[in-house]
Amino acid sequence: MGGMNITMLIIIGITVLVSWQGWQNRELFERLKFQMGAILEGKQYDRMITSAFLHADSMHLLFNMFAFYVFAPVVLSLFSSLTFVLIYLVSILAGSLVTILFHGKEKWYSAVGASGGVSGVVFSAIMIYPDMPLRLIFLPFFDFPGWAFALVYLGYSMFGMKSRHDNVGHAAHLGGSIAGIAITLGIKPELINQLMNLF
Repeated sequence: MGGMNITMLIIIGITVLVSWQGWQNRELFERLKFQMGAILEGKQYDRMITSAFLHADSMHLLFNMFAFYVFAPVVLSLFSSLTFVLIYLVSILAGSLVTILFHGKEKWYSAVGASGGVSGVVFSAIMIYPDMPLRLIFLPFFDFPGWAFALVYLGYSMFGMKSRHDNVGHAAHLGGSIAGIAITLGIKPELINQLMNLF
């Protein structure tokens, strides 16, 4: 097994382990989760990263790690393991920062999950391979290009932030997505020409 796959599996392994430990130890879960008051007033800034390795339940964990597993190899096909980890961690941090900007006055706000980092990896992969065929579970017979998914996903995230009609961390999704795009195009600006040729 190559080093690239090992990097991906290490991240999945750490996330599964921390989530499992959090489920077994409520005190640990409460200490590691994203909690607005603890971050802004208690200055526990580490929660902006540690919360990404926790998940609410097994389905939440499975969904995020499956998306990570599917898109990570595309990013790792172009970038080194170190750059890949940088994209993932910066996307997590960006997701947390946008969440603070949007929910900063809500001291009770809390969240867990790797969605910011996973969104960064997904959007990095789409920048690399914008025509990649994607298929949704509930639309198994219909493929659509990655760039189309990206536009819909960003639009849905912004709508979700505004409407607040669900319990999804749309701000983290948006922040992570933007970070994934920015880092990927910043390191490989020649990919911009590939995107321009789509339209």
